[in-house]
Amino acid sequence: MADLVIRNARLVLPEGIIRGELAVEEGRISEIATSGLPKADREINAKEKIVMPGAIDAHVHLYDHRHPFREDFQNGSAAAVAGGITSVIVTPLDTSMLTPKMIKNIIEFGQRESFIDFDLHAGKMTADSIKDIPKLATLGIKSFKIFTCALYRIEDPVLEKLMAAIKNIGGIAFVHAGDDKVLRKRTGRLLKEGRRDSLAHAESCPNEAEEKAIEKVIMLAKRTGCKLHLAHITTRQGAELVKKAKEKRMSVTSEICPHYLLFTREDMQRLGPYLKVNPALKTSEDCVALWNALAGGIIDIVSSDHAPCTKAEKEVGWENIWAAQVGVPSVETLLPLMLSEGVAKGRLTLERLVDALCAQPAQIFGLYPRKGVIREGSDADLVIVDLKKEAMITAEKMHYKVGWTPYEGMRIKGMPVMTISRGIVVAENGDIVGKPGYGQFLAK
Repeated sequence: MADLVIRNARLVLPEGIIRGELAVEEGRISEIATSGLPKADREINAKEKIVMPGAIDAHVHLYDHRHPFREDFQNGSAAAVAGGITSVIVTPLDTSMLTPKMIKNIIEFGQRESFIDFDLHAGKMTADSIKDIPKLATLGIKSFKIFTCALYRIEDPVLEKLMAAIKNIGGIAFVHAGDDKVLRKRTGRLLKEGRRDSLAHAESCPNEAEEKAIEKVIMLAKRTGCKLHLAHITTRQGAELVKKAKEKRMSVTSEICPHYLLFTREDMQRLGPYLKVNPALKTSEDCVALWNALAGGIIDIVSSDHAPCTKAEKEVGWENIWAAQVGVPSVETLLPLMLSEGVAKGRLTLERLVDALCAQPAQIFGLYPRKGVIREGSDADLVIVDLKKEAMITAEKMHYKVGWTPYEGMRIKGMPVMTISRGIVVAENGDIVGKPGYGQFLAK
């Protein structure tokens, strides 16, 4: 007898959406059928709702031992499952994750605290960390976060050596691309002018900075043969460069975050430091180009870049934007926002959303087909979605520690109503019903 059967579902499969049912045994999908599956220990009637693979957030900042008041594995993973996410890939925020000892400590902490499965990006890479890449690979770490700009910039010759070392272990370079010279020059001019207002931050990050940096790292990826994943594309020029690289059949992928699709720098006049993110927000013209690039598969995936900080760390930015902490809490709203602003508004098909939030993140970061797909033998990571359900985003309903969201008061259509991790229901109607410590580290 199966452990779980979900019936009367609209299943989002690689072949398309079908009406059917599925069975789960020992945490994996054991059978998919249009009807007639035997009775199970537990049965769930999906009532014709969408059942999709659990979403994978490939860019989250959940853990930093120096700043537990911002976020931690238990709290952050709870927010993730409430929002329909069943796997996260954690990347460092302020404290680097570079050595085998650091990585082992974080894995142990995550396995004690996380509600869901997790992976890690090592970073922020330095010249000294190159020697540890083979050791990290033996621990199951194959992706490495790199910066081309302050505060964690590495010089171009080191970047090339680093990418060659990553290529040697079959890994992927995960790059925050911004041209350091352009950014320093523009920021220096604004500081000299005495600018401390919110828009000064947006103006400090022109499109040229992303364009130049992406050109460089694509060139280095071609030279070294290293797989390249570009974090948070924010400009139409960046999307065009990714398109050209794909046309040349290069192993280049990229991501977008909801805040770069839904906010522009003009919104900083209203929300000020609460929208201080790096890279900075761009224009409405860029937003349109990014939506088109995402719909067309030029931009491969959507990630949250979840980076919470406290209200106090943001409020200081009203007087001096440079003093405010960067980042927004966003893991819990990732899937609902993309359902509402993407699918419900006709910018994305449901199939493309599942590709961008499930299949592609798993494929890019070596988790497929264990994760990211509904098929026999894959982990039973599933989300039941009500495309008709409407809600209002409020901080009061969020599971974040920091007590705010930039999407406060926004009405959305399309909500996850049940999250299942390896066959176990871990969230239902926004309530957490799983247990911390259930999550496993996803070694590759």
